[in-house]
Amino acid sequence: MKDCGVIDRRRPALVQRGVSLIFALMALVVISLGAVALVRSVDTSALVIGNLGFKQDATSAAAQAAEQAIAYLNTNAGTTLQSDQPTAGYYASSRDAIDMTGQSGDSTRALVNWTGATNCTGCVQPSNEVTLNGGNNKARYIITRLCSAAGAPSAVDCAVPVGSALTGGGNKGVTNYKDTKIETMVVSSQYYRIVVRAQSARGTVSFTETIVRL
Repeated sequence: MKDCGVIDRRRPALVQRGVSLIFALMALVVISLGAVALVRSVDTSALVIGNLGFKQDATSAAAQAAEQAIAYLNTNAGTTLQSDQPTAGYYASSRDAIDMTGQSGDSTRALVNWTGATNCTGCVQPSNEVTLNGGNNKARYIITRLCSAAGAPSAVDCAVPVGSALTGGGNKGVTNYKDTKIETMVVSSQYYRIVVRAQSARGTVSFTETIVRL
């Protein structure tokens, strides 16, 4: 005879175990995805920090190269700076058509041979390569005098401080506040623009521009 009074209690337990297993697997998947996202986030952060470090390193090297360019100007002050010195990366006029970074789309632009390529016909030549920080960083620079053309400052238009001139003229001497004439200060200093392209050990490139008055 069949015993109808016996109840099988094993089935609900098996169902509960199956549901628990599903939730455990779902939690494991979520944890795994979170771990992958965390690893990628750490890798991205390390990459960004590394790139910023090399960028700062290249910018620091550019500052050192700019100091060497200023030293060149001080050493060659006088008539030497009144004419172009391409082998030194110096040009006695502003050269407004030069595309320093190579990003301009103007057809009249003049490119700079920053890499020392031998097939850059018509390119403007920068200075010789400067090695810094034990050779890890490299830099070249271009110096342009802020004048309309090469020649003596008195013979061409050059940028000068406001209220001054490169040649004599106007009133000089004791200041007379009752005199309405404008007095012009005669100066011999000129403005120069220094553009440096520096490259770090990882290949990160940095451009800096410095305006100096000497």
